Amino acid sequence: MKIKILTLFPDEMRGIFLKGLYKKASEAGFFDIEFINIRDFANCRNNRVDDYPYGYRKGMILQVDVLERAVKSIDNYDSYRLLYTCPKGPAFTQEIATEFQQEKGLIIISGYYEGVDERLFKLFDIDKISAGDFVLSSGEYPSLIITEAVLRLIPGVIGNADCIKEDSIVSGLLECPQYTAPREFSGEKVPEVLLNGNHNRINSWRHKMAIKETLFNKPELFIKYDIKQSDQKIIVDLLKTKLAFEEDLDDGYIN
Repeated sequence: MKIKILTLFPDEMRGIFLKGLYKKASEAGFFDIEFINIRDFANCRNNRVDDYPYGYRKGMILQVDVLERAVKSIDNYDSYRLLYTCPKGPAFTQEIATEFQQEKGLIIISGYYEGVDERLFKLFDIDKISAGDFVLSSGEYPSLIITEAVLRLIPGVIGNADCIKEDSIVSGLLECPQYTAPREFSGEKVPEVLLNGNHNRINSWRHKMAIKETLFNKPELFIKYDIKQSDQKIIVDLLKTKLAFEEDLDDGYIN
């Protein structure tokens, strides 16, 4: 898969992203990523790529002619899916990441300041995509978030494919709690079930804890999750336990 990111800070973005697993996967040829400097397509001596918006001289927006040249500099750009990071698009999700991973390539335009000249969307078929309902000064981090979520789905990028299937959201549930050495720290012990070597019991516990994490943190995930009859019993038991605990608190039995 090929990904081209249009940015004002290519070296910084390259340094942030191409390290660890992704550096190794890139060197192994699992994907091809390029950070393209928007300033290379300016048409003035000082490499200016933005200007004040007409009618309201507040903030700066990226110029349409500069961005057009940047996009068209990419060989076969019209075979890529074009994305623009901004709050006006739908929130990025795992489902969207899976959809993007099926593409031959992505061109991601990182937004800055007050955005881009609206005429850009008349020139190209561009999908607007948001990292969430919050405000950032630039689109670099949303661009990298999208990139990482998509590339980690490519077989071989993340070593153990089974680990990906068990990730929060991917499995349909939040991931269960995880523990490592030491066995006891500040009076808190690793759950005994994880120490007995009984993998059937461990898997049952992990599944129950995943349901618990989801039930009490993101219950909306159950809308799309295939809840089996055994899961229903777990949910009922968890709710009964929580209700009994809260009643004990109200009655003063627990300090």
